[in-house]
Amino acid sequence: MSSSSAGGAARLRLLAEAGLLAVVAAGVLLDSRFYPGSLAEGAPGPAFFPRLLAVLLMGCAAWLAVRAARQPPESASGRSRGNVSAGPGAGRGARLGLGAAWIAVFLLAWPRLGTVVSVPFLVAGLMWLTGERSRLALVSVPLVFAAFIYLVFMVALGVPLPSGF
Repeated sequence: MSSSSAGGAARLRLLAEAGLLAVVAAGVLLDSRFYPGSLAEGAPGPAFFPRLLAVLLMGCAAWLAVRAARQPPESASGRSRGNVSAGPGAGRGARLGLGAAWIAVFLLAWPRLGTVVSVPFLVAGLMWLTGERSRLALVSVPLVFAAFIYLVFMVALGVPLPSGF
């Protein structure tokens, strides 16, 4: 495959991913229009977080589309970019399947182990599957993320999350 056709395929893949994210975001926005705006005056209602997520997904979709437009044709020739190989034989399907299985295991373990214990395992596993190999990052990022989830949802917002055991 020539580098120009590889670049075109990479652009199409990025545009397809951007389109998929935009469709998911539009679906979330459409679904959330039936949620009440607020249950108490001055407090965010049930529609707030789905709409926020939809806006963030739209932003990600736009970023991917801009990235596709700016990508030079020779950068998609199968060379490694970042931590994970971008070549056709990189095993993306296997990593995607492992990631889905890892999330399924997390969803089964989450109620039993609780949020603070299970979220770091989820994040570390997904980071490893996407190519992260730094031990410092594989330990610190999941722990900080779990602390963030705990502080925001359980402490600040009072949202009960599974505590486990």
